[in-house]
Amino acid sequence: MPRHRRRLKPVSAIPTTRISVVVISEQKILLVKHRKGTRQYWVLPGGRLEYGETFHECAVREVKEETGLDVVVDKIVFLSEAIATDRSSHIVNVYVTAHVTGGVMALGDEPVLAAVDFISISELDHLTLYPPVSRQILEAAPHNFPQIKYLGNLWV
Repeated sequence: MPRHRRRLKPVSAIPTTRISVVVISEQKILLVKHRKGTRQYWVLPGGRLEYGETFHECAVREVKEETGLDVVVDKIVFLSEAIATDRSSHIVNVYVTAHVTGGVMALGDEPVLAAVDFISISELDHLTLYPPVSRQILEAAPHNFPQIKYLGNLWV
């Protein structure tokens, strides 16, 4: 009989979907610094997809809330998952590229936010970035991020 890994009861019965936004301008990438306890690390701006919200709508809202900037989404470029080893958390990450169309950069008011900045893309390898997608961004950026074919909302 196969042995099964003991699973803890998940916080949520369904995975969380997070939209992460890659904004590169003049060889700099837009990042947001998070703090949790004594830890600080960088993330791409973005956040949890809300019910009834499209990936694009979520990206625009989250960038505005976290950075004060207005963006237009260009395309979906990566998908990944983050599943805790004890199965207590499951996050589906959807990565999109976008470009700034307005706004004024200012740190949002969420307690987890510590900083927002455009950082030289060449520094990505030296930063703590979560999820750890620095290598994928550095490889895809020179090729204008090949697009994943997204079929959109197919509800009829």
